[in-house]
Amino acid sequence: MLFNFSVLEQLIGFSQDAFLHLSPAIAQLVASTPDEIKQLTQSYQQKNHKALEHSLHKLRGSYATLGATALPELSRSLELLLQQGQLPSATEIASYLECLQQTSAALDLWLSQFNYSSDSALPDVQLYIRYLENNDMQAYSLFQVQRAGWIAYLGPDDFVLMEQDVMTLNFIAVAERLKQRIGK
Repeated sequence: MLFNFSVLEQLIGFSQDAFLHLSPAIAQLVASTPDEIKQLTQSYQQKNHKALEHSLHKLRGSYATLGATALPELSRSLELLLQQGQLPSATEIASYLECLQQTSAALDLWLSQFNYSSDSALPDVQLYIRYLENNDMQAYSLFQVQRAGWIAYLGPDDFVLMEQDVMTLNFIAVAERLKQRIGK
């Protein structure tokens, strides 16, 4: 498993304010990955132990804070080799760089789910029902991000009922309510 997204969701607290505050930093981390890969490759080729260890440590901390699992473990083992005065093998560095790319892509994919919806945009009800039926915790996050859109779609009274079910993670009840609404 590359990522434990529940860590990231707990970090943002399922709050739109926290997400809006943290998402630019996450986007910057993802956007900087190609440059980080170049820096790591260059440091490795130059056998610059200190620069390589510094980059690995920085990436380990950044990604681990957000819930990455495999990358921090690989970083730690490579850092230990460097601290012992050994340069990791080309295979170890290649594995690390591949893991970094995959972890960055997974984080970017998670972040992209929020790009298409603005606070007041009407939600994609069919897609949301699929999240609910799969008991996907992203349903909780999307509900928070699309709050104004749900109020506009449902009206204030039905929104309160849906919010109660979402907050108690009763996704089946929410899905049924939305299916009945679509059927009207």
